Amino acid sequence: MSACGPIRRRARSLRAALAEDSGTMTILTTGVVAVVLMVIALGVAITGVHLERNGLQHAADGAALAASQTVDEAGLYTPGAQATTTPALARRAAEDFLARYPLGDGRLRDVGVARVDVAEDGTVSVTLTGRVDPPLVGWFTSATDMSIPLTTLGEARAR
Repeated sequence: MSACGPIRRRARSLRAALAEDSGTMTILTTGVVAVVLMVIALGVAITGVHLERNGLQHAADGAALAASQTVDEAGLYTPGAQATTTPALARRAAEDFLARYPLGDGRLRDVGVARVDVAEDGTVSVTLTGRVDPPLVGWFTSATDMSIPLTTLGEARAR
């Protein structure tokens, strides 16, 4: 019986400690604050990626406009031919435009002209690709090569 006495005392003190409520609000508050901060960080990262995508879209629209304004001189002076651009001229104009276009603060990288199409009616479609490192976790995505790929399409037609 003497061995049961210390065990019963330990069991009673353990039950008493578990019955106390002190400190549970601190743990709950800490958990809620951590979840709220993670949601805010996710919102900031998503917003940053969306803003960079909008910037890439503006660049694609500008590159398509610049490409659509090029004219194939051989087609211009050939009787009965339309004065439209060629894919090679359009690509060169889009790449020249992109080289001069300011793309922002550096989260958007590896931007390039992926594709240039010229339709028969003179519509030029320019596809740009790039990679973005989101705010707050950009250091991680750039170090692990897990940047988010972006692709945008810009179209324009000279009249």
